Amino acid sequence: MDHAHRPVELTKATATYYVIVDDDGIISGKGVRPVWTPERDVVDVQRASEHPVERELQRVDFTRACLSSLAPMKFLTVEAMSHGHAAWLVKDQFTLDRAFESLAEVFFADELAFDAAAFGDTTG
Repeated sequence: MDHAHRPVELTKATATYYVIVDDDGIISGKGVRPVWTPERDVVDVQRASEHPVERELQRVDFTRACLSSLAPMKFLTVEAMSHGHAAWLVKDQFTLDRAFESLAEVFFADELAFDAAAFGDTTG
């Protein structure tokens, strides 16, 4: 018996995942702490259905959950390989966004200081 050897597929296929997140720390209670550093809490992750009608119903359910929540939650869509990968991607994106925002604040402060020095303004 001679069997043809086929290469084994070792990569995982990506799929669409729906993620609900809380960026204000309301759900976890972390946001009420006085020295809280903003972080993204993942509330729920679901793989999107392959069927378009069921997928649309999932989107509607997630959107309603966000809108009816007392906490300001966000509904995100991400392409990932697993539930854990989807959660990691949205948390990582939040960290990158926060780093970019703080960098923009530093550049803006430097620009104000440069403008103040150039025009002899000692107030800024």
